[in-house]
Order: sequence, then structure tokens, then C-alpha cells
Amino acid sequence: MLVAVGVGAWVLRALPFFHRAGALGYVVNYDEGVYAAASALLWKGLLPYRDFLFVHPPGALLLGAPAAAVGAFGDPARGFALARWLATAMGAVSTVLVGRLAMRAWGPVAGVVAALAYAMHPEVVTMERGPFLDPLLNLCGLGLANVWLLPSGRAPLPRRAGLAGVLAGVMASVKVLGGIWGAAALVARAPELRWSLARRFVLAASFTVLALVGPLALMAPGAFVRDVLWFQSARPEDGVTSRSERLLEMTHERRRYALLLAAVGLCVALARAVRRGTRAQAAPERFVATAYLLTVAAYLAAHSYWSNYNALLAGPEALLAGLGAAALVGLASARARPAGAVAFGLVLLAPLHSLREALRGSEIRPPEQVLLARYVREQVPPDASLCGFEPGWGLLAGRLPPRLPGQAVPLDTYALMLQDAVASGTRFPDAAAAFASADSQTRMLALLARCDFVLLGARGQWQLSTGSRRWFQANYSRGVSPDSPAVELWRRHELTSASATGASP
Repeated sequence: MLVAVGVGAWVLRALPFFHRAGALGYVVNYDEGVYAAASALLWKGLLPYRDFLFVHPPGALLLGAPAAAVGAFGDPARGFALARWLATAMGAVSTVLVGRLAMRAWGPVAGVVAALAYAMHPEVVTMERGPFLDPLLNLCGLGLANVWLLPSGRAPLPRRAGLAGVLAGVMASVKVLGGIWGAAALVARAPELRWSLARRFVLAASFTVLALVGPLALMAPGAFVRDVLWFQSARPEDGVTSRSERLLEMTHERRRYALLLAAVGLCVALARAVRRGTRAQAAPERFVATAYLLTVAAYLAAHSYWSNYNALLAGPEALLAGLGAAALVGLASARARPAGAVAFGLVLLAPLHSLREALRGSEIRPPEQVLLARYVREQVPPDASLCGFEPGWGLLAGRLPPRLPGQAVPLDTYALMLQDAVASGTRFPDAAAAFASADSQTRMLALLARCDFVLLGARGQWQLSTGSRRWFQANYSRGVSPDSPAVELWRRHELTSASATGASP
């Protein structure tokens, strides 16, 4: 049954790729373009923090190696497409892992409902269609939980504790918030579990972080601290800034029935975790409640939040939904067997309410995206530099961010400009105010001055100030594809074949 749900989850995630444009026809997100391009640049010998700004630990760049190698040594568009297909496979495996853990801890009802809740979760479906951090984080976190949380009376063997620690270390090396799952595993530790196993877990996690993060961080330690730690703590607010609105997004009605089950599951988990009679056997309940509540707290405290961040909540939320479903069906069955059968049918239907929302997202295939890739391939010579405010657009056209003389590789222009604004010492109420400041524009304009071609788009219009846009229009000419007026490419005025300034690495 769980395998069938996993296959269905894969079909739901891969659905928009079954199209004449393939995986490259589905809408490109800014973040996935950054991660895919950064991983390919690493294969080219360009290092995060030293050669380009990267605001997360480098684990995802190292672990995304297979697809990145295809993009680095072949066509970046092919590597990007492969990364998208791999993300759908990760989502299918995570679905099975969610169901397996819930079934082992709370029974078959919990397993099936948890797997369905994860498979249909709209935000995680979207994120598991591309090389985001979340597919890898969820896969490692659910693998960690399956290894660490064994049925009551069984303690993990030393090698299982070590493997769980490795997975926790991988999560922390991909994203700082990934460390929440490792903390949840320690909180969930059963009272009878030997401290030697917990120590092995912590040591394995620590060595994994050192192995994945240490070498690249030591190549530019100051930049690593600035990009990964200081920037995330000092950046201006962005996305959904109201904390009450963030809570509403985390409990959005598009998942209302699965969330109702999760709310029941959270109450059951907390009750079992504190009740004397069930405390010793409540390791899974402690784990899932801790992971869920800490992630919610982290998002409320964060400087930025968008609804797609909910993808990292999908695993704990699905597990809680499974626990809530099992508790409700058990309560109904205790009263009468027919009531239990009816309750089972209802809890199975609850996660399916989100299916329509998940399917709606699969229809976003902007035709201009494919036309833009074709137009760039036709217009931009191989030895010319192409810069873009949407790194994914360059990947679709088979281009990586260029190496520019005396400048950092223009990969994550959003973070680069925000970092320059914050470094001035001025406090900004939000990202838009930061982009309006002169300090955010200086380095970006120096980069643009060395670019032969630029993909501006709506993001570029937003990030450049009024004065910078005037400078840009005075120095660049806008070209429009004959196939669509929405497809534009900007060319530097004085560009000649002899003045190309930095081809794609």
C-alpha cells in the first residue's frame, strides 16, 4: 500500500514534466536556479564564499553532484532537467518513509494517512519538482527518524545510532535549520537508551558537518561567517512579514482537513509525552512534536518567510496527521466496529482534499520561459557574458553565471544586493527599502557594467533602483523575440566581438 502511495506521489510531482517541453517547461523558481547553478560552478572549480556568495552551508552543493556534473561538463539545461527529475524521486521515497515510520509507531491507519498527507501536501509537491534544499532535507530527516526511532523495547544498535548521526549532520550541512531534526532526535531519546548511543549520534553528526562544511568554509572563513551566519541574522524582513499571517500560511485552508488531523495528533503526542504511564514509549511522539514546534518557532522568528517554506513542515505535519487519524479511528472503533469503519473512511479522505491544490500547481508552464531559452541561444555568442537576475533562466538557455574580471560570480544577486545594503550599517524595514538604498546598487552596477548581455525581468526591475534603471537603459539596448513581445534580452551598447568580457565558465 505504501509503495502504491509513493508511486502516486511521484506521478503527482512529475506530472508537469510530461509535456512537449519536458522538465524545462515547468515554471522556474529563483532559489532552485541558485542552487543548481552553484552546484555546477563548484564542479568548474569555483568555490562558494570565495568566488561567489552563497547564504547556506555547502552540503546541498556537494550532494547535488550527479546532476551538477552533467550541467558543468555538458549542457547546463540538461543538468537542470536531471536535477528536477531526481527531486521527484526524492519526494516519492520520502512519502514511503513517512508512511513506514507512522505505521511502525502507530499502526496501519497512521501509516496510510501519513503517506497520503505527505504525498498531497501542496507546498512540498511544488518543492519536490526542483533542486531545492527541501527535498534533500526531508529525505534525510525522515531517513534519520526511521533509523533512530525503533519500536518500543528496541534500542538502536551502535551502527544505527552512527547512521542516524550522519543523516543529522547532512541536514545541518545543507541548512542551519536542518539541525532541528537532530535536536528532536535527542529529545526523543528513550529513558533506557544508553548514553553511549546518544554520544555516538552526536559525534557522527559533528564529524559529518566538519567533513562537508569544513573544507569549503576554511577556504574563505570570513566570507563563510558573513554569508551563512551574519547575513541570515541581519537581513531585512521579506516575504510574509506579519507573524500572525505567517501562522495563517502555516495552517492554510488548502490543507484544512489534514491540518485538523495534525492538530489532533499534536495534542495526542504532547499528552503521551508528559503522561507518566506512556512517557517511556512515547519517543516517536516526542520526536515529531519537537520537530514540528521548533520549525514553527524558527519560521516565526526568521527575517524572511514565504509559503513554500512549509515544505520543511510537511514531514512532521504528515506524521502528526497519521497519529491523529489512528487516535480517532481507535476511539471510534472502541465504541462500535461500524463507527470505526466510517471513521477510517473519513480520515482517508481528509488528505485528499489537498489534491486539487497540488494539481493546480502542475499547470504553471509559462511558454515565454521556453521561448526565452531559445532566443538566448540564438542571440548570445558562446564567448559573451550573460548575466541574469533569475539564474534559472540562464540554465534553461545552457548558460552558467559568468566569471567577470575582478568581480564575484553574479549568482545570487538578491542576496548580494541585500548584503551590501545591510553592510552599510543602516537598518531597513524590509527588502524593498534595502533595494532602494544606494549601497545596495554600487556593486551590482559594477557587475552589470562588465556583462555583455543581461536578462532583467521583473526581479531586475524590482531590485534596481530608479537611478540604476536609468543607467541601465542608457547603457543597454532591449531586444525582443519575434515569437513573443514578453521575451526580452538586453545587449550592451558598445558590445563588439572583440569586447566580450567573460564567457560562461
